[in-house]
Amino acid sequence: MINNALNILIIEDSSEQARLMEVILHRDDHPFHVEIVHDALIGLKRLKESRYHAVVLDFSLPHLNGLEALAEIKKSKIAVPVIMVTGQGDERIAVEAMRQGAYDYLVKAKDYLEILPRVLVRAVEEQALSAKLQQSEKRYIALFDEASVAIFIAEAETYRLLQVNESAVQLLNSTKEALLQKTFLRLCSQKSQDDAKVALEKIKVEGSANFDHLFLVSSDHHVLPTDISGSLVEIGESQVIQLFVRDMTEKIKMQRQILLSRQRLISLFDGITDLISVQDANHTLIMGNEKYAKFIGQSKTSLVGEKCYKTLFARSEPCANCPAPETYKGGQSKFIEIFHQGRAFHIWTFPMSGLDGKPEFIVEYAKDVTESKEIEKQLIKSEKLATVGLLSSGIAHELRNPLNIIETARYSIEDVLAHKDAEIDRKLDIIKKNVRRASIIIDNLLQFSRHSDFEREKIDVEKLIETTLALLEQEIGARKVKCEKAFQSVPRVYFSQDSLKQVFLNIILNAMEAMPQGGLLKIATVLSKDRQWVYIDFKDTGIGISEENQKHIFTPFFSTKRAGGGIGLGLYLSYAIIKREGGDLFVKSRENVGSTFTVKLPVAKSADVPI
Repeated sequence: MINNALNILIIEDSSEQARLMEVILHRDDHPFHVEIVHDALIGLKRLKESRYHAVVLDFSLPHLNGLEALAEIKKSKIAVPVIMVTGQGDERIAVEAMRQGAYDYLVKAKDYLEILPRVLVRAVEEQALSAKLQQSEKRYIALFDEASVAIFIAEAETYRLLQVNESAVQLLNSTKEALLQKTFLRLCSQKSQDDAKVALEKIKVEGSANFDHLFLVSSDHHVLPTDISGSLVEIGESQVIQLFVRDMTEKIKMQRQILLSRQRLISLFDGITDLISVQDANHTLIMGNEKYAKFIGQSKTSLVGEKCYKTLFARSEPCANCPAPETYKGGQSKFIEIFHQGRAFHIWTFPMSGLDGKPEFIVEYAKDVTESKEIEKQLIKSEKLATVGLLSSGIAHELRNPLNIIETARYSIEDVLAHKDAEIDRKLDIIKKNVRRASIIIDNLLQFSRHSDFEREKIDVEKLIETTLALLEQEIGARKVKCEKAFQSVPRVYFSQDSLKQVFLNIILNAMEAMPQGGLLKIATVLSKDRQWVYIDFKDTGIGISEENQKHIFTPFFSTKRAGGGIGLGLYLSYAIIKREGGDLFVKSRENVGSTFTVKLPVAKSADVPI
C-alpha cells in the first residue's frame, strides 16, 4: 500500500469539474497533491518537466482531444498511468483509450467522483508493481543472456530446448533459432549420448547433479569437452531442467601443460647430481631429489617428514649457523660451509615463496666439495708456490747474500773509522737504513707465505693490502707503476686469510701486467650502505680487456698473456675462492682505458669465530 502523497495532474477544460475532482481527492483518506491545467498541450509540457504519479485526462480538450493527448504521452515514453474521463458514454472511445494504453476509463456520471480516488490509488500501485516486474525481468534477461557460462533450459520429459543464452550460442557456434529446434541429447557426441541420458535422469530423480567429461558437438563438428551442473526447476505444473555448461578445452590443455611442466621439472630436479631438498621452517623435508635419496640411502617417499640435519649429518639438532632460518625469515639466499666426518659440504638455501609472496618453504642445495677443495688447494698451492718461488728466488739472489756482505762491510768500516768523519758516518747510516728496509721486504715475503691456522677468520683487509703492496714494492717501482690508496677504515671481513692473500696478489700482479709502460693503480675500500659488505676496487690504467674476452676471464686456463706468461688459473681460482666463501668478484673494463676489479666480501659479525 502506498502511503506517501500522490502527485496527480488533472487535464480538464472545465474549471468546475476540475475543482470538484480536486475537492474529492483532498477529502479522501489517502493524501493527494493535485495540479490542474485546462489545455492538453500545457499538460504534455508539465509531464515532460515534472514527475506525476497519475494523470486524469478529459476527452474533450482544446487543441488536442484526450485520445490524441494519450497518444502523445505514449509517444514521449512517459511512464505514468492515465485515467480517461469523459462526459460522453461512448463505448468506442473507451475501447480506443484502453487500446492506446489508458489504465481506466470513467464516464462523468453522478458517482464517478466517488470512485476516482480508489481508481487512482490502484493505478499507481499497479504501475509500481509493473515497474518492479519489468525491472526484475530485465535483470533476469541480463543475467541469463550476459552470463559467461552457457545456459540451456530444457523440458524435463522430452529434453527439448526451451531457452538458451548467448554464451550457449557462441559455445556451439550456432544460432538461437537452430538450437531451440533440438533436444539437449542431440547436442551431445555419439559416445556421450548414454552418459548424458544417465545424467539427465539423475537430475530428474535427485533434483540436481554435476558431471564432467561430457562431450558436445558444435555446428562446425568440433567436439567440446564440458563440465555441466544441472538442476530441476518447477514452473507452475511443469518441470524444466536448467543446465550450466562450461567449456573445458582450455582447462584440459592447461592441465596437460601443467602435468608436462611438472614432469619436466621432476626430471630436471632428479637429474641434478647434487643434493636438493625442499623443507619447511622446522627443517622437515617436504621432498628431495634422487641424488639426495641415494646419498642418505632411502627412497624419495620415505625421506618425507624426516629432519634434514638427521638425514644428512645424523645430528639430533640443527647445524650450527644453519642458513635456513635466516632465509625463511628474511627471504634472502644464504650460504654455509659444513665439515662433517672428514668431508666438506657447501650448502645454499633459497626461499620458495607462497601466494602471499612470503617464504613458504626453503630449497636447500647441498654439494659435497671435498674432492674439489683438495684439487683447489693443490692448484692454489702450485700457483702460490710458483709465484712466491719466483719472487723468493729473485729476492734471495738479489738481496739476501749481498745484504749480508754489505752489512758486514758497513760494520767493519764503522768499527775501523770509529766515527772520525761525520760525512762517512752519514753515508754508513744510509747504508744501514736501506739494509734494514731490504730485510723488511724479505720479512714481508715470509709473512705473506706463512700459512694461517684457520679456514675463516676476521681479517683487516686494508692491512692485508698494505702487506701485499709492501711485498711487491720493488717490482711496482721497477714497472713505473704508481699506487694510490683510498681506504675508508672499513670493518673487518670474515674470510680465509690464505685465500684472500692469493686473490689480492693475483689481481695486483695482473694489473701490473696490464700496464707494461707504467701507469696508475688505485685501490679503494668502501662499506656498503647496509654495512653488510666491504667492496675493494683495484682500478688500473692499463690496456683493458676486450668485450669478448671479458666473458671468459674467469674461465679456467683462459689467458691473454703471451706464451709463458701464465696458465690462466689465477683469475679463475680467485673467482672460485671468493664465490665459494660467500663473496663476489666482478670486472668493468674498456680497451686502452683500463680495468676495475671489484672484490665483494662479507663484513665479520660479532658471532663469527674462526673455523
